[in-house]
Amino acid sequence: MKIDPLDRLFADYVKLKAGGMCEYCGQTPKSQGYHCHHGVAGRRYLNTRWEEDNCVALCLACHNLFSDIPGINQGFFLKRIGSKRMEEIEVIARTYKKMTQARRDEIKAEFQERIKLLEEK
Repeated sequence: MKIDPLDRLFADYVKLKAGGMCEYCGQTPKSQGYHCHHGVAGRRYLNTRWEEDNCVALCLACHNLFSDIPGINQGFFLKRIGSKRMEEIEVIARTYKKMTQARRDEIKAEFQERIKLLEEK
């Protein structure tokens, strides 16, 4: 499966921001077992696909847990961002907005800059 370069960049940012640790169990997973999980609105929704509050870095075991047991996923995100922000993300996800190449380029530049700042720390 070919991975979109913007998805890869965003996932790298989410994982770097988490310090290389699973944000649920605290373990340090191997690289291929470290995932960017979309918790409020799935990755198929382009309006929220690269929304930082919609994502968390998880080890493979926790990623499977969040995917298999929605209540754990929902409880985690409720605690992390609150119900108001979860509702905002759900509304954004359901609102049609064409994703242009110009907007993708803006998102790419934004996360490249954020990664650079994290790496400088």
